[in-house]
Amino acid sequence: MIRMVMLLLRPLLRAVRWAPLAWAALASAAVVVLAALTRGAVVSCDAVVLARLSAGVLGATAGFGLVDPMAYDMLSAPVPRWLRMWLRTALAAGAALGAWGTTLALIVAFLPQNAPLLAGDLALEAATCVLTGLSGAAVAVRLRPRHGRAAALAGAAAQFALLSVTLFLTAELWLWPLQDDPQWPVAHRLWLVLLPLPAVCLALANRDAAARWRIGFVHRVDVGIRWVFPGRAL
Repeated sequence: MIRMVMLLLRPLLRAVRWAPLAWAALASAAVVVLAALTRGAVVSCDAVVLARLSAGVLGATAGFGLVDPMAYDMLSAPVPRWLRMWLRTALAAGAALGAWGTTLALIVAFLPQNAPLLAGDLALEAATCVLTGLSGAAVAVRLRPRHGRAAALAGAAAQFALLSVTLFLTAELWLWPLQDDPQWPVAHRLWLVLLPLPAVCLALANRDAAARWRIGFVHRVDVGIRWVFPGRAL
């Protein structure tokens, strides 16, 4: 298995469409620099907003890493689909979270001295956003493998849905407080509860169960035909 992963890694690095994620990372960094140059420094409340914007944009574009134009033609390939998709997921998630971490480091560099920033809680939000975008794209790629790159837009749609739903939550369930808000600890306990949900969607979307179900179904039909019409088969 490790040998197969190493053999797949280099072709996948070339096959993954990195451009949308790279542009999102550059845009996030540019916004931070622009905010710092405009105000002379980035205050804590602005830092939280900028970190969240970066997480949303990177999560929306990370799904482009899951698009495999040859997926429909490789259903019978010797490499299982789940392995290809999980490798793509790991590469896209790692790149998106790495870019977000770079943006956060840039934000910290422009913060005034001794300004507080709860980076761990913000990282939890970023991980949930990135996994949400990836899970939306993974489901679309599984259901419509022939749609190619257009299926990656489902990741952005999943991000938009997350934002739309959470913006209308009550005060007790509000997920976007600022650091000085008493709701901050409660909100991040809710983020911790939300985090496994997109991970479960990814696990379901990246599995090979559909192919195995088709093989099993064909086998059962073949057995039935043999029983009803001896000597015949599919």
